[in-house]
Amino acid sequence: MKRISKLLSMALIGGLLLNSCSSDDDIVDPDGPQAEGDYTNGFFVLNEGSQAAGTLTYISEDLQTIEHNIYQNLNENDDLGFFAQSIFFEENLAYIISNGSNLITVVDRYTLELVGKVDSGLEVPMYGVVKNGKAYVTNQASFSTTTDDYIAVIDLETLEVEENIALNNVGGKIIEEDGLLYVQNSLYRLGKDISIINPTNNTVEKTFITNKGLADFDIEDGLIYALSKSKLEKIDLITGEIISSIELKQEKANKMEIENDKIYYTVNEGVYVIGKGDETEAEEPLFEYESRSGSLRMYGFNVEDDRIFIADGNFASNSFIEVYNLDGELIKNIEVGVGPNGFYFND
Repeated sequence: MKRISKLLSMALIGGLLLNSCSSDDDIVDPDGPQAEGDYTNGFFVLNEGSQAAGTLTYISEDLQTIEHNIYQNLNENDDLGFFAQSIFFEENLAYIISNGSNLITVVDRYTLELVGKVDSGLEVPMYGVVKNGKAYVTNQASFSTTTDDYIAVIDLETLEVEENIALNNVGGKIIEEDGLLYVQNSLYRLGKDISIINPTNNTVEKTFITNKGLADFDIEDGLIYALSKSKLEKIDLITGEIISSIELKQEKANKMEIENDKIYYTVNEGVYVIGKGDETEAEEPLFEYESRSGSLRMYGFNVEDDRIFIADGNFASNSFIEVYNLDGELIKNIEVGVGPNGFYFND
């Protein structure tokens, strides 16, 4: 079933009127006036939730304005569903995935007003990207097997799932690069493959093998950077050949971000940094923090605008995030919701 709000209907009508007097090049002007709304500048913290629905916390760019439960407060106490997992953006819309409710909530990314929902055709959805007017969302499906995961192909005009792409493997993080989709065939560091999907025919074209315990990956400059529990591998984006490999002695690596030619990665409560061209691991962490969550330490991680963001994954009560500068100095500790798992920047 699809549900599209009055706001979306008005937006579609407005879009038709705009198209009648504008060329395609006039519709989106990255150098022109920026979108306006209460949440134009700053970032969202997605709180996974536990016994209650997931929530969103908004934090302004200067870290001075903090608003909790913003989606519920703005949408007549409607909620995001259980276990809010991730967010992906497309132009002025944000798609919020909640895998405990098999739900994607679509909102205006600058005002948080509800636009519509995808509430059928999903089975434990995890991560998504947009290509050619379609959303491609990985689904974990049954917890009893790792071979039934699939990608739901969603028409973004109707908000309906129109096709499934069988992975025959685990479906985790997904990245679009140069017209192809790259899917991490690993969740919770269980798995070791990356599938490459061609969205023109929705088929898996090839699979690259990484080290076991694949934890995270990113793509830059024609290379896949694949972080596993015990290695950081650079893989040729075309051939799948492993160009180089760095052994990680602690064998507990978890998260990774690449920013300004540096690779930031996490091990337990520590953040480590090396250059993209380095061939050995960092000897010491840039900084460490004090976790309250035990095994869910460093549950969320990002590096953006010369700042490092970490989130502690406490699911018993409200948790916290911390913001550091690139020298590893703490800027601010901020209380957020239950189980913060990701940072999403809106400027």
